[in-house]
Amino acid sequence: MCKIYKYGLLSSTKKWFGDNNTNSSLLEDNDPKHTSKMCKRFKVDNGVQSLPWPSQSPDCNPIENVWALMKLKINKQPPTSMKNFMARIRKEWKNLPVDFAAKLVNSMEHRIELLIERNGDYINY
Repeated sequence: MCKIYKYGLLSSTKKWFGDNNTNSSLLEDNDPKHTSKMCKRFKVDNGVQSLPWPSQSPDCNPIENVWALMKLKINKQPPTSMKNFMARIRKEWKNLPVDFAAKLVNSMEHRIELLIERNGDYINY
């Protein structure tokens, strides 16, 4: 997991925010791999700030919608090898519409209202 932080997270945040990560926060579910001592240490050492987040709450996390869309697109023409699979992931990631991300972020207030209204039960997002 720390390799993902180092080579994915840090390189991505540096691209958008420069070497100073004070303008960014990391949103993760509370999966044990994110809360291990090693990952916690890595985040502290590298100035990665995590947002508090309820565990087991995929309806709250807009990235789940991104993964679902990417899976749908990739599965239309299933990859034939791991190399092909990785290339398809990169392609679909780069081709995600910017307005799709904005719509997901803008839906958060409504999602949270629904989750509170339903006492944390499933919502259709």
